[in-house]
Amino acid sequence: MEGKLLFYYFGDDEAYFRAIVGEFKRHTKFVIDFQRFYESDEKKIQSLFLKVYKNKAACVFIDLSKNSQDYIHLARILARANMEHNPVLVGLVDYLSPPEVLKESLITGINLAYIKSPETFDVVFGVSKIISPTEIAEHGFANADLKDDFEAGLPVKIGFIYETGLHIETDYPLKDGDQIRMNHHWTKKKVVPSREFFIQKVSPKNLFYHFKLSADAEFHFMDQYLPPDGVAPKDVEERKEYRLHQVKHHKKMLANWLSSNTTLSLEKKAKVLIVDPEFHFYHDQPRTDKNAYTIRCIPFLKDINFELDRLEPQVIAYSLDKPDAKESKNTVDQLKTLTQTLNERYQDKSPFVIVFNSKIPSKEVKETFNYTNIMTTESEISVELLVRMAEIFDKKLEQGLAKTKSNIPKIFLRKTHNASIAEITFNVTLTKISEIDMVFQTEAPLPIGSNIHFTTPIEMFVNVQPSKGQSKAPEFYGLIHSVGEEDKKQLRRFVNSVFFRDHDAQLQAETDEYLKLNVAKKVEREEAAKKALEEAQKAAAGDGEKESKPQAAPAPTKDEAQKPSEAIPNAETPPKNT
Repeated sequence: MEGKLLFYYFGDDEAYFRAIVGEFKRHTKFVIDFQRFYESDEKKIQSLFLKVYKNKAACVFIDLSKNSQDYIHLARILARANMEHNPVLVGLVDYLSPPEVLKESLITGINLAYIKSPETFDVVFGVSKIISPTEIAEHGFANADLKDDFEAGLPVKIGFIYETGLHIETDYPLKDGDQIRMNHHWTKKKVVPSREFFIQKVSPKNLFYHFKLSADAEFHFMDQYLPPDGVAPKDVEERKEYRLHQVKHHKKMLANWLSSNTTLSLEKKAKVLIVDPEFHFYHDQPRTDKNAYTIRCIPFLKDINFELDRLEPQVIAYSLDKPDAKESKNTVDQLKTLTQTLNERYQDKSPFVIVFNSKIPSKEVKETFNYTNIMTTESEISVELLVRMAEIFDKKLEQGLAKTKSNIPKIFLRKTHNASIAEITFNVTLTKISEIDMVFQTEAPLPIGSNIHFTTPIEMFVNVQPSKGQSKAPEFYGLIHSVGEEDKKQLRRFVNSVFFRDHDAQLQAETDEYLKLNVAKKVEREEAAKKALEEAQKAAAGDGEKESKPQAAPAPTKDEAQKPSEAIPNAETPPKNT
């Protein structure tokens, strides 16, 4: 890559900053102007956006260890901004940071996140692979070939929950009628046991976050029952009736949850789109997300239909380019195209347009562009004026909604609430893995640049990139990140275990054969011992029978027969008198 790259580090950890600067010098060919800045005031932190935008930084490291929510907000507005050159955003946390900070930073649009540790090569490798894959050599870590199946999840944001489903925003290319599985808060709480959803009303309009699509995901409440072959019809009917009973039960549980959590709801009704290359709302102003209405700032209208659809604003602030502007993008001709688009596509809504830096009077603009809800001013964008207008529109919308208020309860979740993040799950097959990258196959249509979540073999996130390999199944390359030291050790053990699988399998086979022979010999010995015991018992039983029979007196020998018989008293012959 030719030319010098500008990298920013926003944070106060100078030791870690110096470590990654040295690592980039050692392992890449990049020529980098690496600058560090730290602010602790909310307004000053938001103003760092202007530094990135004006100087076209190639990479921005945002340290979230301190002032976490203010720096997450900075990451969020950088990810949303419609820039000509979008920087690589890297989030950094330490071991004292709550786990929610890491996950929330990734859902804002950050490309990579790392837990700060003495090992910094994976940080350099990941950033380099995204900026220019050929500018860094192969990592040199053990790379194991395998074919293991795992479940992964793509994080999505939940805008609100209602009595039958969730309104989500995502980059996953959903279509009406899709069946998906999602990990979500209400499964963990056992309010809605099923992870199955039916997708309807997919739209690229009225988006709150940086994603490209919204959709209504309808709960199944209980997983569908698919009876296996051979099950009796009666049992099938009983199981289906049981499922219907459970669906009704969990619908009631969700209704109770909704009624008990109405205080969680926070809906921003009025929406303001500000087209301003100077970004006045980010210059020493309070955080834009702390207003009671939605404010979106973009430098110019790259695609008018796209920008209007994704926000559907009630107020549009349009700042015309100054005469000394280097590039003319926000011109009178562009303003004319904007009003024509509003007349053609948004007649029923007719947003109010305020034009700043204009020499043309309001009356003339109305007549020329044939658009009634427009006014002009020669002054620069006024934050105070737009805030007051947003308040007026917010009250009008509140009154209008009160008249048409639906009885169907909705809970609009705050973006920082744990329940506002869910994950679309899918199966992947890992074909190659090291401790910092992987190659995997999946039928899921994953957007390049998205981050997917694994819980096995370890807890980690993987940034999805194109794969160089050729295979029948769709294949992707992944950069592993968001891994702590203990998980990294476990990943190393897993990688090493893959190398020894064949060897271990052979040893196991030999061990199994040895044990099999031992068992056979043992059985043989036991059978022989049993047989010997039976024969001994039989022999002993035979000897006992012989001893129990009466024995005949032995015949006298020849000598004994010739001896004179001894006088034996005879009862029949009385003894002689002595």
